[in-house]
Amino acid sequence: MSEESAARPGAEGDGLRILAVADAVSSFVYTESFPHNLPAFDVVLSAGDLPGYLLEFMATKLRVPPVYVVGNHGHAYLRSADDPDEIRLPGGCINVHRRVVETGGLLIAGFEGSARYRPGPHQYSESAYRAMVAAMTPLLLLNRLRYGRAVDVLLTHAPPKGPHEGSDYPHRGVAAFNHFHRRWRPRLHVHGHVHLVGSNEPREYVSEEGVRVINAYEFALIDVARAARAARHEASAPVP
Repeated sequence: MSEESAARPGAEGDGLRILAVADAVSSFVYTESFPHNLPAFDVVLSAGDLPGYLLEFMATKLRVPPVYVVGNHGHAYLRSADDPDEIRLPGGCINVHRRVVETGGLLIAGFEGSARYRPGPHQYSESAYRAMVAAMTPLLLLNRLRYGRAVDVLLTHAPPKGPHEGSDYPHRGVAAFNHFHRRWRPRLHVHGHVHLVGSNEPREYVSEEGVRVINAYEFALIDVARAARAARHEASAPVP
């Protein structure tokens, strides 16, 4: 990694700042002055449908690897320079789909894609999302035993059911994510998929379960409290 970094050490107990991105390449992020043109941040989350070259660009500029999920359009994939027919995921980044990872003191769980609206990859039925959420149960229970909490952040491309889902069928919310809120109580849910087109479009709301739900369209800086207990942990859910 480059010595250029937006990570700030911060005393124990200080807050953390997250840079969240999704769906549209921001000129504030894809610029040679990044990350020094933005306020200091500790963690980078990508909620999908951003090109792989942008994720790799951020990875070369930071000491902390971007944590991401793939969106329904699969823009994160890159073509190999040696073989144009070979595609790959971006290097220097962490794909958190169906996993729990720790970065910056935050436990992050993720699910890629969107609710299915036509044949194609990175789209899932509601029952498939329910199965993926259920398959995470052993990992999240283990986290609760080891760290006193199951998860801090849920990172998805699609929104949950509620105020942030789109009015059209392809951008509907995923009810399984609402169940995840009720069962595991993440402090934060970062998503993309629904574009914010007006200055008055709401970027954030708090769910009935007390979860902050934030649409990361283009980019957002999010301040969160540092968890009282944090330790390195990474795991993958078994494929059902």
